[in-house]
Amino acid sequence: MRSNPGLFTFLIVILTPVWVWSQDHPHPALESTAARVILRDPQETKSPLGSRQPETRADKHYPTFDENTGSFVPPEPGAASVDSVVQPLPEYSELANDDEARFGGQFSTDSSQFDIGLNLYSAPPFKGGLIVFGPNVALKIGGFVKADFIYDFNPIDSTDSFVTTSIPVDAPPRTNSRFHARQSRLSFDTRWLSDDRLVRIYVEGDFFSEDDQFRLRQAFGEVGPLLVGRTWTTFTDVAAAPATLDFEGSVSNVNRRQAQARWTQIIFHEDLKLALAVEDTQFIIDAPTGITGEARNPSPDFVGHLRLDRERAQIQVASLFRIAGFQPTGQPVITKSAWGLNFTGVFLVTETTKVYSQILFGEGIGSYRDLPDAAPTAVDQGGLLPMFGWMVGATHNWNESLSSNFTYAQNDLGTTAFQNPNDVDQTTYLSANIIWSPLERVKVGVEYLYGTRKNVNGAMGDAHRLQASFIFDLP
Repeated sequence: MRSNPGLFTFLIVILTPVWVWSQDHPHPALESTAARVILRDPQETKSPLGSRQPETRADKHYPTFDENTGSFVPPEPGAASVDSVVQPLPEYSELANDDEARFGGQFSTDSSQFDIGLNLYSAPPFKGGLIVFGPNVALKIGGFVKADFIYDFNPIDSTDSFVTTSIPVDAPPRTNSRFHARQSRLSFDTRWLSDDRLVRIYVEGDFFSEDDQFRLRQAFGEVGPLLVGRTWTTFTDVAAAPATLDFEGSVSNVNRRQAQARWTQIIFHEDLKLALAVEDTQFIIDAPTGITGEARNPSPDFVGHLRLDRERAQIQVASLFRIAGFQPTGQPVITKSAWGLNFTGVFLVTETTKVYSQILFGEGIGSYRDLPDAAPTAVDQGGLLPMFGWMVGATHNWNESLSSNFTYAQNDLGTTAFQNPNDVDQTTYLSANIIWSPLERVKVGVEYLYGTRKNVNGAMGDAHRLQASFIFDLP
């Protein structure tokens, strides 16, 4: 890797003003109290006894209209005050504890107990900031603005996220710089009471799409054990997701969101939960040379997981069954059964340190990592591809405003000699970062990324990236 003094000078220039400014603005204590907006009627005033009484026109001096002259007559000097023409501002009061408790129920998508370091996967907590209230309903508006400053030391075709499968092999040397804010996000978390049951709707979107258009990330409803809509697949574990500034994440992490109907139930013990889901399916199939056709979806994905939640640990095993289909042109659909297992674990080593791990394997599940599910196994035949991936990582809070994360992952696809020699066979991913919060809801981070790609023919390529990110969280 070649040195580049200009790049590091640039990073110092953009980070130094933030550090200097933060010294003059100490980090305030985090507030967990939400605010309720109370709008007062401008025609109300306080009586001597402290209660509010409606005003009459006689209580204030206003300009009057003289019908004889056809003009307005101003009030007597000194009669009008600033209060007579200035609209009152909204008043704010702290949210009562019982109100916060009414809408702060536990849902299947929560993983707050493992919130150490950066978490860009979970929904914002339903407390703090500004929450809009109505009769038996509350709305939390969340999200963040995230600006990424990226510098690549080596060729890579994915400039906005570190996708290791896009690392070219034997490409001429080049560098690349990229600034964008496409990961900025907006979410709406609405909750209400219906027959003493808490109902939730969550909608979330970002701009990580073609032409930076706003796109749907999640949209689901929850009531009791039932979840219906689009969210993270039941096959993954959000609590074990790596705390990276990079949008892509590790090469083995299952970061797919899809439409589903999920039922989550406590079994045997309150710490043990079983989730069963029927989910949308999609396949990536590489047909043998000379054979044309289309991938088909004969059935949905059937997914389940068993999760053990303890005070300092969470262990999950997830399983997947699906039927892959391919229809050659003019012929019936060919089907094969695919399966997968995903083992994840998160452990709180101390109050400020967590470690996480993952082991993923199966056949015909490559599309969960944007890889082929099936590929040629002979000149005129195809079959499901096996996949094996693993990941380890650790996140540590150095103090209240400083954290860091380390992640390493590897993914192997059981390719065959009948595939294109330039198809991906193996990828690795390494990230290390440090994130500083100089002010409440403001984060500045720097991350180093390294990845490799190995093709079916054994050729390899690698890439080094440095990324700086600025994050402004909505209250």
